[in-house]
Amino acid sequence: MQTIQLDTVDSTNKYALAHLDELADRAVVTAEEQTAGRGRLNRIWLSPRGENIYCSIILKEQKNNPLLTILAALAAAQTIRSYGLAARIKWPNDVLVEGKKICGVLAESNSQGLVIGLGVNVNMSAENLAALDQPATSLRAETGQIHDREKFLRELLEKFFALYEQAQNAGFAKLVETWQNEIDLIGKKVKIQTVQQEFYGTVIQVDKAGALLVATAQGVEKVLAGDVHVV
Repeated sequence: MQTIQLDTVDSTNKYALAHLDELADRAVVTAEEQTAGRGRLNRIWLSPRGENIYCSIILKEQKNNPLLTILAALAAAQTIRSYGLAARIKWPNDVLVEGKKICGVLAESNSQGLVIGLGVNVNMSAENLAALDQPATSLRAETGQIHDREKFLRELLEKFFALYEQAQNAGFAKLVETWQNEIDLIGKKVKIQTVQQEFYGTVIQVDKAGALLVATAQGVEKVLAGDVHVV
């Protein structure tokens, strides 16, 4: 596996996208800190030096497959659980522990391939967690211990590529089924916030592409991206 280890970078995703022509399929870009880390919906992802995992995985064969963000969230949740924490996935691909965010996934692509960025709060301090604009936690905060970030990253990548091989060989249907069971939204009343609108409804289905089908007073809405809050 080709690994690019950076000290400081604006964003591992941005670096990977800019260098896709020279990076191999399945290459991984990591950094000690990001100065302009981003999450979904262009939110800031706080990336202090030496505390967390900031990495981007390059996949050139699957650049148009949105289900790979689901795969990344599953890999992260399963890795975090191996540390004794009850990690759950919040639709579409945030990973939470006790309702607090511990991992985020951001996929971006261009004509040369797909980049999947993962940010995992491993040793994030209480001070930096408190500075975030939403409830968040870290392995350190939950266990009271400092963890080996390199070991965690190895385990995360092993899990990601194991799931990727399974999906490549057997299709993504089983992966989606596992993810659907993780998010536990069917029948729940929710508030949906997207870039364009905010509305309320009841989740009636999560389709095979990972989209939410939400029954509203105006009809069924198909939600591909946004924030979901159970009400």
